[in-house]
Amino acid sequence: MSCDKNILTVIAPDIVDIQGFSVQSAVRVTAYGLTNEDTITFQRVHYCSSQPRFERNGCALISPSKSELSSAIEYQIGTCEPSLTPERNTIIIPDSGNYIPVVNGNPTDLVVEIEPVSDRTFTEAEVGVDPCGFCLDKTWETTGAERCNQHFVEQEEISNCGNVRWARTKKRCGYYASVPIVFDVDDSCCGDKQIGYLFHPDETRDPDATVAISDCNGIVGYAYPQAGDGHTVPIAECENGIIGYAVNNSATAPQITEC
Repeated sequence: MSCDKNILTVIAPDIVDIQGFSVQSAVRVTAYGLTNEDTITFQRVHYCSSQPRFERNGCALISPSKSELSSAIEYQIGTCEPSLTPERNTIIIPDSGNYIPVVNGNPTDLVVEIEPVSDRTFTEAEVGVDPCGFCLDKTWETTGAERCNQHFVEQEEISNCGNVRWARTKKRCGYYASVPIVFDVDDSCCGDKQIGYLFHPDETRDPDATVAISDCNGIVGYAYPQAGDGHTVPIAECENGIIGYAVNNSATAPQITEC
């Protein structure tokens, strides 16, 4: 164990026995080496010092007896047990008393230090109750909500801990093909039709739509070189076969309902 100026080390690889610390005013507790689901909570002990007139000089270690450890109670603020976690490695303990850290998990190179602080008012985040406890995000599920961000669709996901994130998909958004292209599936005038949409040469188009589709008057629009999400309508030429793929639906093109 060590006591360097006002910094007290209560846990370190070379400390074997359970060590506690005495708080006369507020202290900052900092942990180094917590990983995965490792956490540290605290217990309060009724400690009877063998030196009743001991005066703390910025640093005080305690070594609770077995009976004192057995009668220790969980340190709580309201209904929450303040904790150190891999995401929050420092908290403030604002109340005077005697404390021992409780390690939950098996960190290998853990170091816990105590340092007095002069402040007297602290936020709930600083005292370790906002958020209360610790949960590791292991699984994510989509909520069904989507948004467009920089021309890519993002899906909202929620974790087993209730945290929310937005995950980018391969599907693009923000581009609207406006030129309809119609194919007679059975080669009859009014037979079944397959309708696709091209990007007009003068409109902003998806950079992946690189195949120019032309008629006798020049370029009609642009299609995709490969089929993908939202563009699966094949465009074929008699001599060359399928040369590109049109967009399946359009929010800006007029609807075609008659032959």
